[in-house]
Amino acid sequence: MKARTLVSICLISGLAAVAQTAPPSQKVATDSAKAAATKAAPARPMATQAKPAAAQHKPMAAAQKPVARTAAKAPAKQAKAPGKRDPFVNPVREGGPAGGPDCTVGKKCLAIDTILLRGIVRAPSGSIAVVESSTRKVTYFLRESDPVFNGYVMKITADSVMFRENVMDRFGKQGTREIVKRVSAPPV
Repeated sequence: MKARTLVSICLISGLAAVAQTAPPSQKVATDSAKAAATKAAPARPMATQAKPAAAQHKPMAAAQKPVARTAAKAPAKQAKAPGKRDPFVNPVREGGPAGGPDCTVGKKCLAIDTILLRGIVRAPSGSIAVVESSTRKVTYFLRESDPVFNGYVMKITADSVMFRENVMDRFGKQGTREIVKRVSAPPV
């Protein structure tokens, strides 16, 4: 019995010495070493057990302290090289972007396809287009270069308004197109 206890104590002290010299990521004791430690511990009195060397901790010098990471972690998705596409993303988009704007009030919430041109007013400062939102039935006054949800007003003539619309095709490529809205009533 004494020989077994002595062998297990030697085995545990040998494992403790190895664990102290191993890097922190490898300081994991096996289940058999834990079981041997629990069986051997009651055999020796607590006063005669030596503390492991790892418990004696000296503070590191300022030059030896590890550098704290200040930069944010790298994103999971790395930036793709120009001209290359992600092989795991389908290049054909099913529905394209959402149908309308998230906002509800103001000229910047007008989608070009929902604008109804009601009339054009000539003023000394320039022409003003009177438009109505077909979805909310609200009237707005637009001038040249006013932004709308998916574009801006390019030009206002006596009987039409020309919009430049930002579009995205099914492959995700950005583009623009010009849309002309005409007044059905003759100019006055």
